[in-house]
Amino acid sequence: MARSKPRPESWGAIRKLPSGRYQASYIAPDLARYNGPYTFDTKADARVWLTERRLEIQRGAWKSPQDQQAEAIEHEKRARAEKFSTYAHTWLLQRVNSKGEPLRPSTRIQYEQRLSTTLAEFADDRLSAITPARVREWHSKRLQHARTSAGVDARLLRAILNTAILDGIIDRNPVDVGLTRSMTGRKHRPPTLNELHTLLENLPSRIQLAIYLAAYGGLRLSEWRALRRRDLTIVEGRVLVNVERTAQYLDGHGWHVGPPKTAEGVRLVPLPLSLTEHVQRHLSTHVGPFPDALLFPRRVDPAEFMRDGEFNAMWNKARDAAGVRDVVREHDLRAFAGTTFAQSGATLRETMRLLGHSTTVAAMAYQHTADERMQELTDLMPLPGSTRTNLTHLNA
Repeated sequence: MARSKPRPESWGAIRKLPSGRYQASYIAPDLARYNGPYTFDTKADARVWLTERRLEIQRGAWKSPQDQQAEAIEHEKRARAEKFSTYAHTWLLQRVNSKGEPLRPSTRIQYEQRLSTTLAEFADDRLSAITPARVREWHSKRLQHARTSAGVDARLLRAILNTAILDGIIDRNPVDVGLTRSMTGRKHRPPTLNELHTLLENLPSRIQLAIYLAAYGGLRLSEWRALRRRDLTIVEGRVLVNVERTAQYLDGHGWHVGPPKTAEGVRLVPLPLSLTEHVQRHLSTHVGPFPDALLFPRRVDPAEFMRDGEFNAMWNKARDAAGVRDVVREHDLRAFAGTTFAQSGATLRETMRLLGHSTTVAAMAYQHTADERMQELTDLMPLPGSTRTNLTHLNA
């Protein structure tokens, strides 16, 4: 069967192949004829490809296939020679969260700090020169000085190099997933009810409400620290806490105030009725009369958030008195809240709502629960010194 001749178009040529597909070709500025790199299902598709090549020539952007291949090889060489610090900086600028949103300023600043300190050892390394052995050596040294943050550092390094794989710069990630686990060397747990009672007894009255908010409302330190008078509402004798912002102090950058990391973190938390009197006493004794007055300000400046150092000095003294300095952290009060709330009869979804948790699995099963249900459940959570030992379980 005779091969069909290319039929001239308004620009370029298209011919039908014995297979029934179409081949496009054109005369380039170098006077050579170039065939398309692949064939087309329809003549219209071939014509579109020709139009694109013609526009490239008109714009002065056309390059021969040979030049394109040479540039691709050179680009790959440059990419493989790129230093980690340069690539990591670009990665940070382009990084988005799981929802496709830019990183929160506090997260970006924390990453920048790690890149300039704990990951600085890799700054001048070529990406392709970061080997598993090199990473293990670095991680081993990090474990000697900071067992907890070593895993966090490794997770950031692995995330950056995962993107380098997608960019075709490296073939595999030299950071083993096992290195990304945080190892504290200590086992932490929620306090017992008696221990919580001792902790509260040994804390100044101006900070006791913060402990109640963490242990019975599930608030994080950064959440209760950001609370203002206007965030508390008393409805029918019950205190409702509006959690909609966090406050974190970042070295070299000052205070960062913003919304919680997830949409579920913005929530209205009902406190047990038995805490209402304590809340009212705190407001009248330790909080300014204005709506924006902080619930837990610095002692030396009522307009500034309480810093970690000031809180830790009080908290550590109380932990020593309770004998839990090494096993109970402030964050473990949230675990106390979640555990006690669940033991009071709350379902998994209700506990997640109280704590502002959001995970992929939980989000799929997440359902809104009536406010009255949450209020009833908080009333069943025992307070330190409570004589109630048997909890009445609600139907879950």
